[in-house]
Amino acid sequence: MSDEEEVYSEEEEEEEVVETTTVATPKPEEGQGDPEFIKRQDQKRSDLDEQLREYIAEWRKQRAKEEDELKKLKEKQAKRKIARADEERKMAERKKAEEERRVREIEEKKQRDIEEKRQRLEEAEKKRQAMMQALKDQNKNKGPNFTITKRDAGSNISAAQMERNKTKEQLEEEKKISLSIRIKPLQVDGLGLEALRNKAHELWECIVKLETEKYDLEERQKRQDYDVSIGMIFRDVHIVI
Repeated sequence: MSDEEEVYSEEEEEEEVVETTTVATPKPEEGQGDPEFIKRQDQKRSDLDEQLREYIAEWRKQRAKEEDELKKLKEKQAKRKIARADEERKMAERKKAEEERRVREIEEKKQRDIEEKRQRLEEAEKKRQAMMQALKDQNKNKGPNFTITKRDAGSNISAAQMERNKTKEQLEEEKKISLSIRIKPLQVDGLGLEALRNKAHELWECIVKLETEKYDLEERQKRQDYDVSIGMIFRDVHIVI
């Protein structure tokens, strides 16, 4: 082989090696290293970051608004609770005052009724005492008595009906008032032995006197009933004749 052929062969081999090396080197990605492409990518990232910041800011703003509304709602509820408690307190005070007034009026009416009954019973007791004294004076003159006292039948019936319509409590109350008028409180505080004996003797004489008057009244009633019966018999006989 000549020298020219050898040189040519070497050049061909070098060209093949260069071509092989060029084919084996990878190509760069599309746009990689392009300033415009990089700028666009940076802009996209910047836009996304801005949107995220705006979203976070809006979320915080909405959250603050909700918290403020919740705070105002709680304050409003607290004020309503205080107002309701104050109204309930005032209502309870009004109810208590009304109840106290009602109880006071009932008690005052009860006291007035008791005082009126006491006055009526005192008057009745005075009349009874006067009647007992009159009967005691008349009892000295023995003998039949044909005097028949007429009474108002209507008033007797009305009084009897009123008496029947009274409740057990009313009758018991009138009994207590009557006894308080007739029976005076016994004052024995500070009395010595001799004074107590004298007081006991005085009470015994009072009991004997009352029992005697009771017996006289019963006998007087019997004589009056007898006189009434005799008077009715004479009247019937006179009518028949």
